[in-house]
Amino acid sequence: MRATVTLQLRHTESGELIDQRFTHNAVMQAGAGLIASLFSGQGSAITHMAVGSSNEPDAETFNTTELTVVAEELSGSTEAAIPVENFTVETDEVRREVKVLVRGTLPNDAAVGRVQEAGLISRISETETILYNRVTFDPISKGDNHELTLFWEVTFPYGDLQWF
Repeated sequence: MRATVTLQLRHTESGELIDQRFTHNAVMQAGAGLIASLFSGQGSAITHMAVGSSNEPDAETFNTTELTVVAEELSGSTEAAIPVENFTVETDEVRREVKVLVRGTLPNDAAVGRVQEAGLISRISETETILYNRVTFDPISKGDNHELTLFWEVTFPYGDLQWF
């Protein structure tokens, strides 16, 4: 499995692209557990995207459970629900891969400030979430007249996987 993320910051009214980042994804320990639990029908879906203000590298254990939100650096909501229609599944029979494409958008009044990390989460209840993945990137300055959209591309190989 591998994943990439594209971030796009756009002016809300004009749609003009202001800034863009490309990065690779790290799956958190709890995120791997989330996917593994789907085998027994006990897992929950990815429901939200979230952003934070830390660019600290992940620990070797990849046991980060939430993104960092420093009030002086980010104001407004730092999380947005991802509607089911923003998930697309594609099969590439030549490369023997199934891709999940996910698009999440933070509206202009959300996460105003310096954004440096993002992730997909499973919101189980009002107080319980599972952080599936985390990416860090050079800071993006998001104003209250900007929309931040993240595009995840998660690839799952299939077939004889002995080469892994």
